[in-house]
Amino acid sequence: MTQRLKNRLMTLATVLMLAATAFLIARNEELIFLGRGDLSVARDRSDPETIVFTWRDQVEAPMAKRFEEAWREWKDEGSRVVIDLHSPGGAIAEGEQVIRVIDRMKRTHIVDTRVRSRRACYSMCVPIFLQGEERTAAPNSRFMFHEPTAYDFFTGEKVDQPKFERDLMSNRFFEIYFVNSPMNPIWRDKLAQEWKGRDLFYSAEELVEQGSNIVTALE
Repeated sequence: MTQRLKNRLMTLATVLMLAATAFLIARNEELIFLGRGDLSVARDRSDPETIVFTWRDQVEAPMAKRFEEAWREWKDEGSRVVIDLHSPGGAIAEGEQVIRVIDRMKRTHIVDTRVRSRRACYSMCVPIFLQGEERTAAPNSRFMFHEPTAYDFFTGEKVDQPKFERDLMSNRFFEIYFVNSPMNPIWRDKLAQEWKGRDLFYSAEELVEQGSNIVTALE
């Protein structure tokens, strides 16, 4: 076998290996997010009855899985859970799964949410934040609202949907996560008009001043 033929076979083997790897990654969510999404859980030093769940990542797998695992471990501890968030948002489906875990927490515990100083809660993070009974945030923390965007599962690229599909997706998201929420209805109606095709940013202080009832207290 000549060296040239060997090189070609090695190149072909490499290409096949890369193709197989791409195939597995595209279909195996666990591989896609391997090593990402660490959830920190600890008892509050000032209140032993409070357990703090701290998430500093996108709303992507394995967020719901981490919450579920942590809740199984801590559900017999304390009487209150604080979910401390700092997230750029992410997948609607994953956020929905996280909210389902939070709903189970509420059966036995008080659940509050929090965003610390210079932290952010964008996009799909906001519906999760709204699950808290008390929703506290630092005045300079940031919140962002925008219409949901469709992405191709395999490539991660934005999908250019027809207008009627975009409107249907947007209206459904708004109905599920904002209409059925503690958000002030007057502020919510204003949001529905202003977020069309835009990213809307507010500090927690601005949300309180505007009476949105998204943040119930400033830290």
